[in-house]
Amino acid sequence: MRRETLHLTLAFIGDIAPERLVQLKGIAAAIRLPSFDLLFDRLECLPRKKIAWVSTGAPTAELQELAANLNAQLKAAGFRTEERPFAAHVTLLRKANCVAGKADDSLHIEWPVRDFVLVESELKPEGASYRIIGRWPLGQT
Repeated sequence: MRRETLHLTLAFIGDIAPERLVQLKGIAAAIRLPSFDLLFDRLECLPRKKIAWVSTGAPTAELQELAANLNAQLKAAGFRTEERPFAAHVTLLRKANCVAGKADDSLHIEWPVRDFVLVESELKPEGASYRIIGRWPLGQT
């Protein structure tokens, strides 16, 4: 994965009508939560899907609250939200040569979370491209 494509998805929204973008930005701007640090401590790989990613063994309460708060506000405003439970992870590699059952628990990557962004993604033959449409700081509680 290219550095500019690394991300942790808090809420997947999908395609929306352009006129709803203002509402979406308003929801994000209303989030008032503290900044926090994440620790990615597991490297995992799925052989069938051939995807390698890092994850948090135990997501912080702050991360859980940010994702839950954002998803609740989106759902209340009528946006389509993910039904599956939130899983904090960052995809590192697609088409990975994975060995079944091998997870590395010796990883230690600290990620300071000081803001969150709204991103528009575009799938291209050479891979996904992302454009940041808005950025909102954390820590202004």
